[in-house]
Amino acid sequence: MRRSMRCARVLGALCCVVLLSAARPAPAQEQAPRQPFGPDWAMFAGYDVFVKKGCGQCHSIRGVGGKVGPDLARVPVEAGFYDLGAALWNHLPRMGQRMRQEGRERPTLTAADVVNLLAFLFTAQYADESGDVAAGERLFTEKGCVQCHGPGGQGGNGGPALTALRRANSPVLVATAMWNHGPRMAEAMQARGIPRPTFKDKELVDLITYLVQAGPRPEASETVQVVPGSPDRGEAIFVQRQCAVCHRVGGKGGTVGPALGRAHHVSLTEFAGRMWNHGPAMWVKMKERGIAVPQLSGQDTADIVAYLYTAHYFDRAAGSTTRGREIVQNKGCLACHSVRGKGGTVSADFATSRVTGSAASVIAAMWNHSRSMEEKAVKQDVKLPVLTGAELADLTRYLGSLAARPTPKPK
Repeated sequence: MRRSMRCARVLGALCCVVLLSAARPAPAQEQAPRQPFGPDWAMFAGYDVFVKKGCGQCHSIRGVGGKVGPDLARVPVEAGFYDLGAALWNHLPRMGQRMRQEGRERPTLTAADVVNLLAFLFTAQYADESGDVAAGERLFTEKGCVQCHGPGGQGGNGGPALTALRRANSPVLVATAMWNHGPRMAEAMQARGIPRPTFKDKELVDLITYLVQAGPRPEASETVQVVPGSPDRGEAIFVQRQCAVCHRVGGKGGTVGPALGRAHHVSLTEFAGRMWNHGPAMWVKMKERGIAVPQLSGQDTADIVAYLYTAHYFDRAAGSTTRGREIVQNKGCLACHSVRGKGGTVSADFATSRVTGSAASVIAAMWNHSRSMEEKAVKQDVKLPVLTGAELADLTRYLGSLAARPTPKPK
């Protein structure tokens, strides 16, 4: 029993952070990583990491890629930077085992690689997945659209033709147009006794895919474009269109409607679909407050969703040095590592290590040394401990605080 506990403490020390590198002072505070969207666009650099490091050999994004691991764009995500970093660590034993079975070499990651990769994974659900034309055609009839807009959206039954929608290069353009015309459509449906439809999952994407492909597509030069959103523009639109009167984001805004952010980590068109579903309730509240229903462009929607994403991506204030110190002690880190000379002598001193200055560098070190840790775990028949995102934030905050040496007491 004593030997088993000692092994567990040693492995806890190894997995907390493997720091066998040269020493240099770490920064005193955690700095925010590069942003997934503009102005940094780390998600694009992260895609390059995903491809070049071979992640796509096992994982897919929207059905494109390997089938060994899960599709990373279809895994529900309401997490932020620290949660994703912890998840990457927690799945390493399983991933490592599968890599060995597949005969794949484990790539090394730099801190910059980690920052970009996590940004890409965080935004993997932002883009819409491909729609199903056949399912969309069925929905066009089942939801009652055909009663006003005619077969294939050609018009003629009281509603306008929808052929202009074929110019859209993204479903969110069509979904936003539905929002803009929502009040008038609701009145027309009520007058004709047609139940107002709602949408779930990817139903709206399927429906729009059918409408866009129901006839000949226009020339590329005539296509209406939408690009990945800008969080800064999205925040400005959110305030200017008075969304903040009712909704809170990151602790700022009204409380009439639900807080937005973590629970809205969805694709562009799914977000627009939720706006459509809740339209009648929102219109009532807007009317009570004298707020006009905001008219949005597809790009406006893309910007707003980008803002909601980044609002919960990275919290500069996350982490506690006190809790971080407890993690270092309780996970057995000091069996191998030391803090200013106190503790183990097997590995580097946390206060002078070069890889304790940021969460990204810590995650990279854990990843790069994970194989040796896994081998020791197998030999000792123990499991590597699990970290939560909050624990990773605490650990990073504490390690960063060690760079500032305590002021000597006056003699």
